[in-house]
Order: sequence, then structure tokens, then C-alpha cells
Amino acid sequence: MDRATELAGIVQKFKSDRTRLIDILWAAQEREGFVSHFDLEELGRLLKLSVPALREVMSFYHFFRDQPSGRFQIYLDTSMIAEMNGLSEIRDEFERQLGVKVGQTSPDGQFGLFETSCIGMSDQAPAVLINLVPFTQLNRQKVNLIVHRLRQGVELKDLVHEFGLGDAQNANSSVHSMVRNNLKKPGSFMLASVVPGAGLKKSLAHSADEVIDTVTASGLRGRGGAGFPTGKKWAACRSFQAPKRYVVCNADEGEPGTFKDRLLLTEYPALVIEGMAIAAHALGAREGIIYLRAEYKYLEAHLQQEIERFRKHLSFEFDLRIQLGAGAYVCGEESALLESMEGKRGEPRLRPPFPVEVGYLGMPTVVNNVETFALVTQIFNQGVGTFRNFGTPRSPGVRLLSVSGDVAHPGIYEIPWGIKIGDVLSMVGAQNPLMIQVGGPSGIAINANDVNREISYEDLPTGGSFMVFSKDRDLFAILSNFMTFFVNESCGNCTPCRAGNVALRELLRRFIGGHARSEDLGHIDSWASIVKRGSRCGLGGSSPNVLTTVKAAFPDLFVNAIKPGADSLFFDFNEKAATADYDRTIREMK
Repeated sequence: MDRATELAGIVQKFKSDRTRLIDILWAAQEREGFVSHFDLEELGRLLKLSVPALREVMSFYHFFRDQPSGRFQIYLDTSMIAEMNGLSEIRDEFERQLGVKVGQTSPDGQFGLFETSCIGMSDQAPAVLINLVPFTQLNRQKVNLIVHRLRQGVELKDLVHEFGLGDAQNANSSVHSMVRNNLKKPGSFMLASVVPGAGLKKSLAHSADEVIDTVTASGLRGRGGAGFPTGKKWAACRSFQAPKRYVVCNADEGEPGTFKDRLLLTEYPALVIEGMAIAAHALGAREGIIYLRAEYKYLEAHLQQEIERFRKHLSFEFDLRIQLGAGAYVCGEESALLESMEGKRGEPRLRPPFPVEVGYLGMPTVVNNVETFALVTQIFNQGVGTFRNFGTPRSPGVRLLSVSGDVAHPGIYEIPWGIKIGDVLSMVGAQNPLMIQVGGPSGIAINANDVNREISYEDLPTGGSFMVFSKDRDLFAILSNFMTFFVNESCGNCTPCRAGNVALRELLRRFIGGHARSEDLGHIDSWASIVKRGSRCGLGGSSPNVLTTVKAAFPDLFVNAIKPGADSLFFDFNEKAATADYDRTIREMK
């Protein structure tokens, strides 16, 4: 089959629907590992889109490539936890074995070596993705063997079986990966008693309004990070009249150090799918979509099997499909996710209107994350009272923690809201802890001595990441990794985030390089305020936390880095003038 005919078949498969552009680009890239200029011209002709318009979408996503990039595309996980566990050695060994540097393709066209942010494997770092298949717990010997066997012509799927590092206790023949899901504490609610179908069956015995009332009474808040009340979101969506409503599961688990959704999607997908069906019943929705991050593509076939199995037991119309992402941290924000689902760049929308009113394809849409839907199922299965027996009055229930870093037992723990930091450190075997990063880089850093602080919306909210750093770690190195992550992942749509995070990183480099002056302490706070106030989505709204919360928890870290007579390598910042410029810009936009 010639290439033009093949591309025409791909477009026909998706009914020439431009909103399925991400799927079309994935299908076009599958054969050669990149989308050529010829491909773009053909796709543009078939979809009635210009080549620049197609390139504009492609360039936004990390895993789309428009140049030959190797039969085997290797992506190194560059998260801070990977750095702590030997990333530099793994990078060096891949470069030595392949004879290329990061960002290059081997002369024989077999291998491309690249870097990417956290791939959801912080409990078994260092790790890489090879054609989006994860290989974990690597060392120089394993890297040597991987490259050698691939050069011998061993197929990737066979190499995965050869390594045989899957979770023996939870083996699933449909999930061929080298991933151990590391459930360390199943808890007493969410994962302790799983009865397939029970939650959905109980929900269907109630009216839509009663289902929403039950979710509201539970006090369940979204587990994606923002913590918005789930029942309130569902009620708002149902209140808007429209021809259609949609249920969307946000499985774009991109916050560094987070991997709890990986466990749920692998071992407990029925809980997630049932939760989506319960939402569909409550909203009167007939279509649902799971937005699966590209880094979890290896789970796609497994999830599709679970969806097919689920369909056989449904007593009402509910069509469910998977939408694969393409690598963009900002798509974890619900409006950016919806833009991506519509075949666009994943840039956050201006709000209002909110997705519950104008969401996917302009219709009212509920977007909840993986853990939220799983909890909905268990609330109907075990009851509101049982759920509220856990947690605190303002933070009822349980949640999953993804624990990594300097601990004896990295993995996933079910914990009640309100648990003390000291109890978590003891439970996970923290090793000489200095700093705890609660909620990932966008969360809150605290001193490990603050053992009486609690994980709750009243004190330390979290989307699930819990990273422990020992007294042997260089805190400036950690901050540098985190700030580089935010600079790289900003969508660039708004100036405060695009430029402000760069300014914050440059300020950090002043302290690292011995060029900081005392006034730079104030500059950090000033720039942080501008970025948080001026950014249009949660990325810029939370990225300055990396510096401000560490500065609050460890003030001597920054003060001691100031050198008398340091030279001025950073422009002076006039907060009053910058604030006036920002306010004027906002007025002009209105």
C-alpha cells in the first residue's frame, strides 16, 4: 500500500473528524516513528487544514516528531528522583552504547536518544521509555543488554518478556511491561474490599438527583490537586441544558513524583470505569472519554479490554473510549485537556465559562481524575458513612500517596486525610529526612522536623505525590530540577508564566552561582507574586511554590548563599512598575 492510500485510510477511520487530530497524528507516526512533510501535506489536503496549522499542533506535544528519530526512540526520565537514583550513569551508558548524545539519532537510523520529564516511575527509577514501553530500575549492565539485544533484532515485546520484571503478585498477561506497581498499604476503604459491579448496581437503584446528593453528602473532593467538591461539580454540570453531556477521566498523571493512577489503571480499572458510569447516570451523559497520558500508552490495550468487558454488563447506553495524549504536562489542567481532546494545542482556556457549562465540543462536561472516579465507586459500594469514618470534618475519606525519594519502602499507600507527617515518615521508612515535597513540585515543601503537620485541605493538601529528601541532598540541585521542569513545560500562552518562570530560574541560578545579593530575596517573592497572579492556569499559579515554600522552610539556605559584594548578573526588578504594567495589560485585554 502506498503512503497516500495509507494516510487516506487513517483519516477515513476517524471519519475525517478534525477533532480527532491527535489520534490521526499518532496513527500516521506509527509506521516510521515520525510524521514527514509529505504526510502533513496529505493530511492537510484530506482534513482541509494547512501544513502550518498541523505543525502548530504537532510542535506542542513532546512525543510527536517530524524528522527521522530512530526505529527505537529512547526517552530518559529526567525527574529529580531519577537524578538521585543514577540518571547520569544511565545517560552516559546509553550515549556510549549508541555512539550519540542526547537529542541525536544513531547513524544507522536504529536509535534516537531523548529526554523527557517524569514518566510516572519514581518508585522504580531510573527508568526510560523505549517506543513508549517502560523499562525500569536500570543500571549500566541492563542498558548494555537492552541495546545489545535490540541490535540483534529482538522485538521490543519479546525483550520485555525476557527481562521479566513484571509484578509477580499482580501479573496481568495483557500488560506487558517492566513495571512493579508497589502497593505497600491497601488501607481499609478504597482498595481493601473491591467488589466488581457492586457500586454501579447500587447507584442505578437511585435517581440521578439522589446519586448527586450521595456524592455531595460524602464530602468527596477531586483528587487531582485542586480539591473541588465532586458533588458540586456534578450538580452544576447537570443544571445546564444541552443536547449532550460528557464524562471525562483525567488520566494525565504528569506531576513529578506521582504514580498512584498508574496502579489504579493497571490493577483496579473496573473501579475507575464504574465511577465514570455512575457519573454518566447522574448527569444523563451517554459518552465518556479516558484521556490517557502518552507515558502510559503501554496500558492502552489493557484498558480497552476492560472497557469491552464492562460494556457487556451495562444496562444503559454509555459509550466509552480512550484518548491518548502526546506528552504535555499542562494538559493535566482540565481545560487544556479538553483542547487537546478536540485536536488542538493543549493550551488552557480562559474561564469562565467553566467546563461544566462549556466543555468538550462546547457541551457541559465533568472532568474528574482517576482516583476520584474510583472513590465514587467505593462510596456507593461501602456507603457514605463508612467513607466519612476516615479523615477530618473538612477533609473526609482516604486518598492514595505516591511515595518516593529517600525512603526504604517507595510505593503507593492508602492513607486517611489528617494523617501526621511524622506517621507517614515512619510508615515509609524515611532515611535521615531533611525536606518533604508534598504534592510534587507544584505543591508545598516543608521541613522534615514539622512532624505534627497533617496531610489535609486544612493544612497540607496534595494531589498525591510525597517525595522525601535526606540531609545528604543538595536542596539547590532539587530546586534547579523543579524550576527547569516548569520552564520546559509552560505552554507559553501567557507572558507571566512563560517569562516569569525563566526569571525565577535565573534568580535561583544567582544563588547557586554565588552572584546573589540580599535584594534578590525580595525579587523571588516579587516575581512569584506576578507569576501566580498573572498566569491563566494552575501551572503558573503554583510553579513559584518551588522557591517560596523552600525559602520559608529553610530561610538560611538562601541567606547563606549571598556573597558580600556579589556582582550584578540579573536585572533589577521594580515590583511597583511591573505590577502597574500587568494591571494595565489586563485592563486593555478587557
